[in-house]
Amino acid sequence: MKIRATNPPKLRDAFAAILPRPIKRMLRKVIEVAERTQFGELMVPKLDVLGDFRSIKSERKTVLVVSHEGSRTGAPILSYNLVGRLLERYNVVALFLGPGPLLRACHAIGAIVVGPTVIRSALLSRAAVKQITNAVQIEFALVNSIESRSVLAALAKHHVPTVSLIHEFAAYTRPHGAFPETVRWSGQTVFSSPITRANAVKAHPDLATREYPVIPQGRCILPEGNGGEQPMAGEIYRTQRVMRPAGFAAEGIVVLGAGFVQFRKGLELFIECACRVRQKAPDLPFRFIWVGKGYDPEEDVQYSAYLADQICRAGLEEHVHFVGEVAALEAIYAAADIFVLSSRLDPLPNVAIDALAKGLPVVCFDKATGMADILNEHGLGEICVAAYLDTEDMACKILALAQSKALRESVSKQTVRIAAAVFDIAKYAARIEQLALIEVDRLKQAKRDVDTIVESGLFRPDYYCSPDWPDQRRDDAIRTYVRTWAGGVERRKLFPGFHPGIYLEQDAIRIAGADPLADYVRAGQPQGPWKFGLITAAEDAKPRPPGLRVGLHIHAYYPELFPEIIQRLKRNKVRPDLMISVTSESARSTVGAHLGAYAGGDVEIRVVPNRGRDLGPFLTEFGERIRQKYDLIGHLHTKKTTDVKDKSMGRNWYRFLLENLLGERVPMADIIIGRMAADPNVGLVFPDDPYIVGWGRNLGFAGRLLSQTGIRNSSRELCFPVGTMFWARPGLLKALFDLNLNWEDYPEEPLPYDGSMLHALERLFGIAVTHRGGSILLTNVPGVTR
Repeated sequence: MKIRATNPPKLRDAFAAILPRPIKRMLRKVIEVAERTQFGELMVPKLDVLGDFRSIKSERKTVLVVSHEGSRTGAPILSYNLVGRLLERYNVVALFLGPGPLLRACHAIGAIVVGPTVIRSALLSRAAVKQITNAVQIEFALVNSIESRSVLAALAKHHVPTVSLIHEFAAYTRPHGAFPETVRWSGQTVFSSPITRANAVKAHPDLATREYPVIPQGRCILPEGNGGEQPMAGEIYRTQRVMRPAGFAAEGIVVLGAGFVQFRKGLELFIECACRVRQKAPDLPFRFIWVGKGYDPEEDVQYSAYLADQICRAGLEEHVHFVGEVAALEAIYAAADIFVLSSRLDPLPNVAIDALAKGLPVVCFDKATGMADILNEHGLGEICVAAYLDTEDMACKILALAQSKALRESVSKQTVRIAAAVFDIAKYAARIEQLALIEVDRLKQAKRDVDTIVESGLFRPDYYCSPDWPDQRRDDAIRTYVRTWAGGVERRKLFPGFHPGIYLEQDAIRIAGADPLADYVRAGQPQGPWKFGLITAAEDAKPRPPGLRVGLHIHAYYPELFPEIIQRLKRNKVRPDLMISVTSESARSTVGAHLGAYAGGDVEIRVVPNRGRDLGPFLTEFGERIRQKYDLIGHLHTKKTTDVKDKSMGRNWYRFLLENLLGERVPMADIIIGRMAADPNVGLVFPDDPYIVGWGRNLGFAGRLLSQTGIRNSSRELCFPVGTMFWARPGLLKALFDLNLNWEDYPEEPLPYDGSMLHALERLFGIAVTHRGGSILLTNVPGVTR
């Protein structure tokens, strides 16, 4: 296939650079709408190509390197270096999702360059991937930066093995789902520092189900100038004069900071350190120089204007200076004495790595950068790592280095050794390549797994596919399923009654690296703790034995939702005693007004404290009555899920729970109670939720509760009533009732979406039942999911 090679239009690059943010946001919305229509592909033109695919060497395999833009900044510079290393053994296609001088630089060293798309979106990324894969077979792809994630789903669809290189902190990455999305579609995910990996897992606890390698990026080289040309002698001279102007003392100290001028880089902290140094050593000749784009006090009133005012008010005009982006980086480092990494969050910036390699002492904040971990590990923490955002401590460390040439020289020798040992770009590229080749083999296994699952016929689209998802073809849905389990995030079940996570945890898999469901199918669908009995809407309700005592607890925090529960209950023959908890007298009146026509057992409404949500009333207020009086107990509550932005999620979930436990067209309560009455071993019945929900942030809370019950549990995979609605046998919940929780034991509102004693308690119901020898049954109503 022939693709016309053109140069990226300079006008478009310039246009992209000046495009106002509101216009960019509007264009993104237009593209998002187009992505959901059949006209989306018609809107996408061919992307520009630097080079000719016909020149690809047939004896070499071809790899793809993806970068979010082509600027002379951290991640794109790493992409440029990876391209250079890979060109030694492969044909390389470099896809840039945004403009910049590194497009031409990559082409100059031998890569075929595709892009830029200007606005990153799944639609444009799909078009770019399709254009590339139509032209050449890609052996694997390296997707550099979380901001390049839009290509991952398209690469997966085209069966391209991927390794994603993550340098960002989850704390400042938006949208919040960016990290799970990246892990889901990546074959392998590599973090550049332990601190960024830990931050990702903290923000998204489900990521803890998988190990992620940490590989610090190597020291990068950069084409000099703005596209490959060497800096002129005049530019080098001017740069040196800015750093050390005429009249500045020969023994004066130059403290260097670098990076794009933004809040994350902590320039106000950099300036504050300069102020403290002057206060502590007023006679010391020093200059704090910041190199990088973005300082514009006239236009940037969000940050630069305040920095300028800070310098003025602190009287630092002679000591703090800003230099724009420069090509003569060697001259910058040569003229500096100390490098200060003042960032409040900065994973592993190239400028700090370069400073180490040049023998500059690097001073940084602890817990703010991966550089702090490396300096601590190599014995420089006491000298170079200041307490988190403690400018007093940082100024003291700067001053100690400034006032002792011997200390600076000693640290300089150590930093050069550290840089050589830790930041070897050749070793880094080789390790990333090795991971990519492993992914090539894994993808072959994944394709076999998809075929196995497709052929099994087990796929239940009415169960697996969320109501909010766009329609998916069967093969695409199963491919997505396999990817989510390989990545360990956003996992769902493909059909009810089987828990892939438990199968995986029990070491039942025979082929290393295989999908647990595919392995289960190939093994003949064996019995085990991963398989659960089902109660379905197709069953007939078994007769209840005379004298069976049935109760139902309903926590009506939202009394306006109470009528739906009663209406659904009335479609069943069973009329349990009702224990209703509310949090106000007005709610008691509202609920009572809907109970006049309830012809059944006893009804009691109690006003309770707003503590413990639905479980406080169940265990503390009605606990003694439940355990003494009833053979079977139901537990429901009015649910809105107000702590998520997508309100439809809450509505779907509530409908899903009530449909499974009470029914509407089908009397599910009658069916459930009939099954439980017929089998005294059944201790807990709840809906088979398609979502796999783990411990999340609740393991510590659960451990403290379990220690009180004497139950030992080491499993990371569990089956429990997500949403805390169920039917149960009270005798088998003895461990939870025996906690004897008081109202003060429950945390006060507001509670987080996840990570509290109550979220932990929710996860213990299944464990409590199986600990006493009871079994769990799950319900499934065809066509109802969430």
